[in-house]
Amino acid sequence: MIALRRRIPALAVFLLLLLVSVAATLPLLTPDARPVSAAEDTFSATRAIGRLDRIATVPHPTGSPAQNDVRAYLLGELRALGLTPEELTRAAARDGDDAPADAGTVTDLHATIPGTRSTGRVLLVAHYDSVPMGPGAADDGSNVAAILEIVRALKAGPRLRNDVEVLFTEGEEDGLLGAQAFVDAEAGTRQAADPERTVVVNMEARGVSGPAVMFQMAGGGLTSAVRASGAFTTSLADEVYRLLPHDTDLTVFDEAGMRGLNFAFMGGSPHYHTDHDDIARLDPTSVQDMGDSALGAVRRLGGENLAGSASDATYFSLFGTLVSYPAWLVLPLAVVALLAVPLLMWFGRRAGLAPRRVGRAAATFPLTLIGAAALGVAAWWVLARFRPDFVLTAGGVYHLGRYAVGETLLLLVLLAAWYRWARREASPLDVTVAVLCWFALLSVVCAVLLPGAAYLFTWPALIGLGAVAVILRYTGESSPWRTVAGAAAAVPAVALVLPVVLMLLPTLGLSAVAVPLVLAAFVAGVLLCVVEPLPRRRVATAVMLAAAVAGVATLGVGAALDGYSAAEPKAVSLGYVLESDTGRATWVSLGDTSEPTVGTFLGDDPVRYDDRVPPLSGVALPNGKARTAPLDLPRAEDVSVTESGGVRTVRMRIKAPADSYALAVYADTGDHEILGASVEGRKLSGGRNHPQGKWGWGVTYAAPPTDGLDIVVRARGAGPLPLRVVTSEVGLPDGVGAPALGADRSWAGWPSVAGQTFVVRTFKG
Repeated sequence: MIALRRRIPALAVFLLLLLVSVAATLPLLTPDARPVSAAEDTFSATRAIGRLDRIATVPHPTGSPAQNDVRAYLLGELRALGLTPEELTRAAARDGDDAPADAGTVTDLHATIPGTRSTGRVLLVAHYDSVPMGPGAADDGSNVAAILEIVRALKAGPRLRNDVEVLFTEGEEDGLLGAQAFVDAEAGTRQAADPERTVVVNMEARGVSGPAVMFQMAGGGLTSAVRASGAFTTSLADEVYRLLPHDTDLTVFDEAGMRGLNFAFMGGSPHYHTDHDDIARLDPTSVQDMGDSALGAVRRLGGENLAGSASDATYFSLFGTLVSYPAWLVLPLAVVALLAVPLLMWFGRRAGLAPRRVGRAAATFPLTLIGAAALGVAAWWVLARFRPDFVLTAGGVYHLGRYAVGETLLLLVLLAAWYRWARREASPLDVTVAVLCWFALLSVVCAVLLPGAAYLFTWPALIGLGAVAVILRYTGESSPWRTVAGAAAAVPAVALVLPVVLMLLPTLGLSAVAVPLVLAAFVAGVLLCVVEPLPRRRVATAVMLAAAVAGVATLGVGAALDGYSAAEPKAVSLGYVLESDTGRATWVSLGDTSEPTVGTFLGDDPVRYDDRVPPLSGVALPNGKARTAPLDLPRAEDVSVTESGGVRTVRMRIKAPADSYALAVYADTGDHEILGASVEGRKLSGGRNHPQGKWGWGVTYAAPPTDGLDIVVRARGAGPLPLRVVTSEVGLPDGVGAPALGADRSWAGWPSVAGQTFVVRTFKG
């Protein structure tokens, strides 16, 4: 009876944490799709998806005939909704830092719903082009359809105060060209809208399912709109997004001084940028969540004074609502949390807290964090060796949950081993305070380096240390409540960190699973005291061994049995390269010889193509000799070369083969310095924007016009300037023995070499 009584606090805390876990993760659930019969002023995913048959049944990249059909349909739908859309056709270019510049001629669609007393405008954005490989039902057809449904719902309700402008951009997949073209066009007009009075609501997808996440707030001061959206959000996502090599249309608008919100759903990432990003796999509940979120944000912004000043903020979802506070509070709160540690030590010495034992446990707790990171890295390394097909998708697997369970079990074993060691000398309260010391320290580190992430550590530290102080003040050393006092920190830790971990898992995949594992280790660290009193050593050891075996078995069996089907096809990689200067034809792949569909085409010695095929540079590719196909080659016409003051100006018109979706031009920087260039009249910077190989400067033009592409390059150097042209086409050539993919196979996600033909030719000017 006494033993049971001593477990009551732990059981109570465990039940509380279970309820908190459920309440914290409920906002990650997606709502049922509303039917066609839903109220006219509400968003219906069923109505939106009904439009996708005209938007996302076949690939429709920039400039393709299929894209022209989509454009015509969207223009008709906007007119049917009572708007007056305009087509904005313009050449656009974006210079790259460590990548070739992007350029292309794109057509954006723009329409306005006038406000009653507008203080600015709300710009509702989605891109209507797809990748060349797939129909883009989720990315971004679902959001194009959702915007049409949002416009219908807005028109069915009362007019908003501010103008709401709809913008369907083209060329997002080719380097954010449509957004750039729109910004450039506005900058050249007298009636250009004030960027400071423009708020962008951008809608994206990085998968085919999952909840709507507001993952980037550009410019700040928009938390009221995020709260009205109801979307899950965290300022941590904004910090992580800045560190990743990804951009969306909002990047361009942010650069132009506009504020904005970025919404996306991110589940089902193995379907992203593939030919199976189709309507059948699109989750209607995700469309509903995105539509509700964007509509809520637009309605809120549509009624606000958009001339208000912007400010940065920390913000996060908590039990379905939004908590936010100004950025200037982040560091003071973190400092208070850190100062609370020595105060608690001083106060707690007289009440049973042992600073020496706390310090000993605190000194060793980082080993668990290092172990969690090592566990994630090691598990990925082992899985990648046994399942090289996982590498091809960068760890984006269909059944991520089973691997997450296996690694979580191993993480718990690691933490339990540390806890048992720490408890040899320290009390449960000492150990918990040791973990809270690290929460407090990292809150300050994050406040300086990653302010948007600091709240994950600040509030558990403040609340946990405060709870310990109260328990020490009002209970005796023999009280069972002291054992679990520190677990009070687990309440905010679970509420704040657990949803973030669940959001990061599908976003980062197995290859970066170490990040959510380290965050999970913090949460578990303050939960360990709920196992008190500890079971006998033999029992604890047996449980830990069983958990370790279960974790390894879950990973092993999962990897062994994780198969593929027509619904979940296996990604394979094989491309064809024709180097017309030498007549050499080659199969190339990002996979390896273990894949039976493509392995027979490849040899055992990977080759770097830095100096041969610049777009394929940067990594050694498995390859094999291929038969030469009679392919059309890029041609140069109207070539002219002039020299003045040591500067060589090369002009030429380059024509790509008819089916090419992109044409890239690279200049040899070995003996020449590129001073600048222009393509179709758009100026480009010189220098070196391609870091690998001798072809140090480049530009990629999307949907090259059939009548040719005008390019001018200015260089300083001796002798002719070599220009290497590479065209890209979807599909493998006929007559060369290319493999036919079965129903359970698909080409790996774009951009990659998979399922593509590259033709290389060199010109000199």
